[in-house]
Amino acid sequence: MKFERIDIEKRILNTLNGIKNSRKSLNELNIKLSERNVPFGIIESINSNPQIITEIDIPIIIGISMALYDLTKDNNLHTESLFGNREIRDALDILNSTLSEKIYLPLPFNDVLKIKDDSYVTKISIKQLVKMFESQLIIYDYEAQRGANFKVNKSGGIVKTPILNKASVKRIAGKMSKNDYFEDMITLNVYSTEIEPLTYHEDQRSLVINNGSIISIVDGFHRLQGAVAALHLNPNLDLDLILSIRSYDQITAQRFFGQLNTINVLPKARRNELSQVRMSDKVVSNLQRKSEFGNRIISSNKISEINGDLTTFDVLSYAIDSQYKIEKQFDILQTTDYLDNFFVYLLGIYSEEFSLNAQESTRTLLKHPLMFLGYIVIAKYMQDNKVPLSEIKNVIEKIDLEDNNLKSLLVEKGITGNSRARNNIIEYFESLFRGVK
Repeated sequence: MKFERIDIEKRILNTLNGIKNSRKSLNELNIKLSERNVPFGIIESINSNPQIITEIDIPIIIGISMALYDLTKDNNLHTESLFGNREIRDALDILNSTLSEKIYLPLPFNDVLKIKDDSYVTKISIKQLVKMFESQLIIYDYEAQRGANFKVNKSGGIVKTPILNKASVKRIAGKMSKNDYFEDMITLNVYSTEIEPLTYHEDQRSLVINNGSIISIVDGFHRLQGAVAALHLNPNLDLDLILSIRSYDQITAQRFFGQLNTINVLPKARRNELSQVRMSDKVVSNLQRKSEFGNRIISSNKISEINGDLTTFDVLSYAIDSQYKIEKQFDILQTTDYLDNFFVYLLGIYSEEFSLNAQESTRTLLKHPLMFLGYIVIAKYMQDNKVPLSEIKNVIEKIDLEDNNLKSLLVEKGITGNSRARNNIIEYFESLFRGVK
């Protein structure tokens, strides 16, 4: 590559952003992608979740850039300017060599039992399932799944990867490859905001996943990865799995995943987040969707500095639940709006301390994940006492960051703390501002 991969990814995303609302342009792009043997369903996936582009193989990236340049004539995507001649030649060879192996939408299924208008059950061979995955028809939806791990690639960019228990995948692959695996269920979610994602023919008991739909795996990602590995071990493997096909919007898919019991049990914090058990969960979920701060609230209990994570969903929800009386949707919206503005001021005034760049960020207690328990206490104090948010620096300066008592509270039970440790931190901040006007 003549440029860093992260730069090429940004160019592709910028060009896609310019055409994503034009049905005509997307249809023309689909044709050009098909001519290059690039599965155009991947464009819908990228438009839905731009982070997916970091996981796409280089040949597909080159194919997308060629199709986009052919469509838009955007010089930022002139293929020969971005990639070397050998890279382009190798990419085209790989794309052409897989022409007969890939499958495309629309995709039919027979012997399908309709449970409800958005829920169906059938069976699928392990070979067909793996072929769907390798044809890039199935994506991993981070918003409706376990969350993500983050790592730095060779270009210095941050790559998001699924949370995966490799030992579990290995066990599943071993059993499958020896035909010693009892069939269980894989659940896919098929959705689209543009078209009807599914067509069911009641008389024939057949179901079609329509062109332009996005297919995400809601449950069974470890089994899917195990199936991929098992077919490498035993290419003649003959195994059917139960296939559940749902058609849910993202919020419903999240709630459904939170309900599921899987082989690799979800951490309680992530399960609560997806199920949205507490009213405060809904506030944090709103913050994640509408604010810049929300992008830095991590779903798991493991903070990634390279990704700019600041605190966890569970820590923030716990604090809000302790400070705010939330009983109805109106309370959720009001609390969300106030906290959104509060954190805009906090992160803006202390921009160095909370820098997205882990190397530039000032290492201070202000950035400790459990400090956000205290920030919620401060937000409620400022709101109740009508202290303008422009005065937030004066309020924060009342915290003695050298106080050994505060330091010991923050490190007592690790990065997320248990209930007792969290309550002690909340009490510390409540006593700090108790009686202050």
